[in-house]
Amino acid sequence: MKKQRLPALLLALLLTSVSCGSAPSGGTPSDETTLTPETTAEPETSAAKEPSGVPEGTDLEGETINIWYTTKATSVAETFVDIAGEMTGDVMSDTIYGLNKGVEDKLNCTLNFYNSECPTSDTGTDVRKLIMSDDTTYDVFHAVQWNAAKLAADGMYLNVWGNKYLSLDKPWWNESYMEEMTVGEGSVYALVGDYTVDRTRCLANVYYNKNMYDDFYQNADGLYEDVMSGKWTWDRLREISATVWNDLDSDGVPSWDDRLGFGINNYNNIDALFYGTGVRVTTRDKDNLPVLSLNTERTVNIVKKMYQFCFDTTGGFMYGGEYTDDVKNRQKFEDGESMFLFGFFYTAEAMREMTDDYGILPYPKFDESQQNYVSVVHDIMRIMVLPANCQKTDAVCAVLEQLSHDGYYDLLPAYYDILMKNKYARDSLSAEMVDIIREGCVTDIAYVYGDPFNQMGYLQRTFIQQKKDDFASEYAKKETATITAIDKFVGQFESIK
Repeated sequence: MKKQRLPALLLALLLTSVSCGSAPSGGTPSDETTLTPETTAEPETSAAKEPSGVPEGTDLEGETINIWYTTKATSVAETFVDIAGEMTGDVMSDTIYGLNKGVEDKLNCTLNFYNSECPTSDTGTDVRKLIMSDDTTYDVFHAVQWNAAKLAADGMYLNVWGNKYLSLDKPWWNESYMEEMTVGEGSVYALVGDYTVDRTRCLANVYYNKNMYDDFYQNADGLYEDVMSGKWTWDRLREISATVWNDLDSDGVPSWDDRLGFGINNYNNIDALFYGTGVRVTTRDKDNLPVLSLNTERTVNIVKKMYQFCFDTTGGFMYGGEYTDDVKNRQKFEDGESMFLFGFFYTAEAMREMTDDYGILPYPKFDESQQNYVSVVHDIMRIMVLPANCQKTDAVCAVLEQLSHDGYYDLLPAYYDILMKNKYARDSLSAEMVDIIREGCVTDIAYVYGDPFNQMGYLQRTFIQQKKDDFASEYAKKETATITAIDKFVGQFESIK
């Protein structure tokens, strides 16, 4: 197994051309256009392992699989796991290294990892340039969803649907997530599975300070009880925030200098809050093609209340979109100066030294009539894509199938059971919350692809960033252009099949 940096010549060329067993879902939200959580299975580590789709004895005859990836986050608040792994004594790194080595030995191949050190905001641009130049150096790309997924419509990626080695209906693949990324039938251009822990790390969740909650409510586990009883809602979070707020600078409004209920940014926190209601931007027609479904009375109500949540919650502070403020807000939570922290599973990796105990919660429901908790996957999740000019399709698919299979049984437990539950989380009830969050995983094709849907999947950010709550007028401005964009997008997919 090799781990390499991007070759200097290739890096120079790029720099000159770019700017730099199923778990139950618990029902569906109570609205005809709500998201249904993805159903994911937990590894049955104590039972016999189900075989992968790669037949026993498969021999790749020493083939080298070149894997392009990056770990260079654009935001200081984001982190990425190195998929090459290394024997360092760290549980995750050691497990990843062992997983890769095991696949090499089993299939008689070499995994050659190229860390491009490309900023994650540029992965789509760099991948496009490599493929369009007909460069065949890399056999598979591990690129960021929000800027790389959309290249599928331009014919940049190989359709791997039906490959003899891929068993996409097995629990080590997230079949429903991949179906949401698909247009029509018979195509899979991006793979999402347990070959890495990205999908799990990028699940949205809320942290709360258990010590502070106990001081005010004399029951550190009280919010777990609210979750289990279905009472963990936007209103409940706002009520608690008002209770704990202390106007330390005496200016009459929540600010950095106060003890806060929460601080919230105006981009990925808003995505999680909005999609956490179960709202759908799109649904599917009889041909499994996406159609707009956002324009409902429930969405109107959600947008109005989201505005109130962000700008009119006593003890709540909207701090905007500066990445450095995300770190500042996390530090404020770690220092015991705010009750809640909106984040993702990976946020916990930076809070191991926090003195106070914290609890892990799903994003709150819009109201109690919503039947289940919903967790969107952060759009920085990395996906696996094969270039359209891939010369080793079967070998790459065999490797990814085996990596996902082994990752499901060995890597995911290392992260999910050992790290998330026993090392990062501070109590057993938090582990139960983690299960609820993972079971509530969702996405929407409009959120995945972004531009081809006229950014309708990100419309929620517009309301908060521009301080508006009139859904009808903003939606009307975009509807016609969005329908046209979707038709074009669908046509592009149909033309490359």
